[in-house]
Amino acid sequence: MDRIERVHLPPRTRLSCLAAALLLALTLAGLAGAAPADARAPRVVLAFLPTGGEDNPAPVLDRLGDRRQLALGMISATQGRYWPEQMMLDISAGSRTSATVYHPTAPAPLELVPGGDGTGFIFGWSQALKRADTALAEIKPGLLAGAIPGGGAYAGIHGRANVEAVAAADRVGNVARVSLGPSGSLARRVRSLERRYRFVVAGLPTAAKGDAVLDRLLRDRRKGDLLLVLQSPPRARVPQLLPAAAAGLRTSGALTSATTRLDGIVAGIDVPVTVWHRLGVKTPAGVKGQAINADGTRDKAELKTLEARLRVVSGRRTPTFGALVLTWLALVLTLGLVADRRGIRAGMRIGALAFLWVPSVLLVTGVLAPSRGVEIAMIVVSCFALGALTDRFVRWPRGPLLPSAVALVAYCGDLVAGSPLIVRSLLGVNPRSGSRFYGLGNELESTLAVLLLIAVGALLWRHGRSRAAAATFAIVGLVFCVFVGAGQLGADVGGVLTVGSGVAAATVLMLPGRPSRRTIVIAALVPVVALFGLAAMDLVTGGNGHFTRTVLQADSLTSLRDVVQRRYTLAYNVLAKGAMPLLTLIAILAAAYAVRYRERIYAPLRGSASWTAALAGGLTASVIGALFNDSGPILLAFGVFVLALATSYIRGDPELAREN
Repeated sequence: MDRIERVHLPPRTRLSCLAAALLLALTLAGLAGAAPADARAPRVVLAFLPTGGEDNPAPVLDRLGDRRQLALGMISATQGRYWPEQMMLDISAGSRTSATVYHPTAPAPLELVPGGDGTGFIFGWSQALKRADTALAEIKPGLLAGAIPGGGAYAGIHGRANVEAVAAADRVGNVARVSLGPSGSLARRVRSLERRYRFVVAGLPTAAKGDAVLDRLLRDRRKGDLLLVLQSPPRARVPQLLPAAAAGLRTSGALTSATTRLDGIVAGIDVPVTVWHRLGVKTPAGVKGQAINADGTRDKAELKTLEARLRVVSGRRTPTFGALVLTWLALVLTLGLVADRRGIRAGMRIGALAFLWVPSVLLVTGVLAPSRGVEIAMIVVSCFALGALTDRFVRWPRGPLLPSAVALVAYCGDLVAGSPLIVRSLLGVNPRSGSRFYGLGNELESTLAVLLLIAVGALLWRHGRSRAAAATFAIVGLVFCVFVGAGQLGADVGGVLTVGSGVAAATVLMLPGRPSRRTIVIAALVPVVALFGLAAMDLVTGGNGHFTRTVLQADSLTSLRDVVQRRYTLAYNVLAKGAMPLLTLIAILAAAYAVRYRERIYAPLRGSASWTAALAGGLTASVIGALFNDSGPILLAFGVFVLALATSYIRGDPELAREN
């Protein structure tokens, strides 16, 4: 064998060779880290399309609606207060909670910082992680891209903050690949990133340039790939319901998900689950979102109408209530001038009945969606007209039976239909807030619970205490609990406790004789038994209610503890807000006064057992609802107010007017 001679190289040459070898190794390592994705595997592009005008979602909805290949809908951006950064953090986590339980409440500013090696990171990410740890919920920013092999890539425009890149960041705030450049090359850059990354986020340009890029993305989309398009998060402070669309779902109909159960409405936390499902990635534990699907008929006009209605609902509640109160006061004074005490008592009855008609009338005005002034006038005129007619044709003290029964039947029917009327009602849930999308809200929860008891009490007012009368309260209450708590209907955990406790108290009071300790214990356990019974029904029927997902499927005692702590933190925040401390104090004092002087105040009932049971059950429901609900003070205030209406009606006894 020939001898191999050692070659001696000059020092500079050796350094040059070493540097070249090191550069080659780094290059090969980089190529290995960004190896081309399987060409046959599906990809997902999450594109954000800005508005043409400031804080105006209508142009984006019109532009998306003009592209018939897109399934169309609206997306709830956050739960409660809105910040653009919060919207993107929620999307990246797949879970969210009320901003009021975070410390600090507002998220820190987030901005994409591109690195020199083609990667990037989110400035402010460490603050976002610290804040998420205070939320009393399992919130993991960056989970969306972090769960995807290879991570996420981002393509955007030079010179912008590119907050949309948060959706492509992993758990430590890094973006696997960043491509920034002019708008004209954006579609080509997205396509290039798709060759190596299965999940790409794109921040589109505004106006016509954004439409052009969107059309190119639609043309480039392969069969099996998914394109999700959301409106870019606007700079605003009020809750947002933003336009959204998708190409690559089953149909090009209306977007929907199990989170909202509303055709055309989905939640931001549904985006990660949808991405993972398409890419074949297992959904991580603790994620609360559900996969987005497309079903039914896409209706851009209906979405615009619904969004416009939901935008004004919250602002009309206080002036409507004020108009009703002032009208009642004017009616009492007018009738008092005309007929002295007899007129005053008539005004007390008619006004109370008018307020009891309000929940039913609100369903009608919600559908009609008139202007502010017209809606307030319709509510006031309709309610007081119905109150006067009820007082005229239904003998005292059965008057409350009619408006209460109508409201209960109407709301139960709407729950079966999917809550389309409740959503549009001034007392209904508001999907813009992101807390609840169907079923009964906090105000209706206590209101309908007390109306239920008042209806049964008025129905049985001539009946004494008996097992049959007690069974009537129990059966009616059980049926209503099914509507309130079933996951496929109301899905209201607190509502079951509220209604169940009130009905249990009324049932015990209607039983003959003095209740034994055993009876009292059984009555106290009834709401809990009903709750777990409904959970079992949800598991069998696939109702997938909030209680089933949050409590029964909790993965640890720590999660359960966080749920409890979060609910009471939210309740305290409600109590400390605005005029609620004063309203709560008034409700407590009014309830205490009514209990202390009950024999004199309710003397017109002449010891009616059913009315006594109804009033006591209503107060029990209001108190228990306040103690076991994340909006406790609201339930107490509404429940006591409805009881005050019943008291006003009772004190309006025509016989008292004649005696005086």
